Amino acid sequence: MKKTILTFALGIITTTISFAQDGKTQNIDATYITEVKFDYEKLMTTIPAQVRAQVGPMLKAEIDAGIFINYFFKSNGKMSTYTLEQKVGNAQSQGGMIAQQMASFDSKPTYKDFTVTPPTSYKEVDMMGKNFLIKDAIPDYKWKISREKTEIAGYQATKAEGVMMDSIPVTAWFAPAIPLKDGPNGLAGLPGFIVKAEFEMNNAHMIITLKELNISDKELKVTLPTKGQVVTTEEFMKIMKEMQKKFQEMSNSSVDTK
Repeated sequence: MKKTILTFALGIITTTISFAQDGKTQNIDATYITEVKFDYEKLMTTIPAQVRAQVGPMLKAEIDAGIFINYFFKSNGKMSTYTLEQKVGNAQSQGGMIAQQMASFDSKPTYKDFTVTPPTSYKEVDMMGKNFLIKDAIPDYKWKISREKTEIAGYQATKAEGVMMDSIPVTAWFAPAIPLKDGPNGLAGLPGFIVKAEFEMNNAHMIITLKELNISDKELKVTLPTKGQVVTTEEFMKIMKEMQKKFQEMSNSSVDTK
């Protein structure tokens, strides 16, 4: 028993030291897989009544098959990027309606910059012909670390619970053996690399899990985006709701005139 504990402890120490040996910057190159789950009945209530019969069967088939999307994470310890794999789809097709819409919104990377105070995230978004640059301070997720542990992608991980966007509960698992306070999408701030995250947003249950991770000392440069109308996430959500409202009004008007 003592030998097992010692071996485990030495493994953590060795991994931690590898990030800083010889004064070299250690870079992370990781792949995450995001599983998206929907309640079909709830989702249909958000679809305009006039197109439900047309899109309903396609949405149900996609949800039943399972929606899985890959993302690539890269970090040089100071800045990081989180990028959608361009080839997206579900278990049985090359991109259903839901996957395609997510791909459209996530066509450009999410960036994080930890060299500034406060640390900041950046996201370029094209919405109905307009380009936006969503810029926010990385939020305080108010993480509460538990004693619960598990193994994910070969790493011992500890459970933490927090809050995102002021009201959305998020559960994360982080690996203390990888001393990088970063993770997928906009998540960060735990004493170790986030290897799994789970939350619900816009009627979708999101499960983001580390699939593969490589550590190297090869130079990784990150160039932050500068194009687009600079807005916060809150401002962008208001703009998006206004656009959706106008689009729905136009759709309803088109149906009424026929």
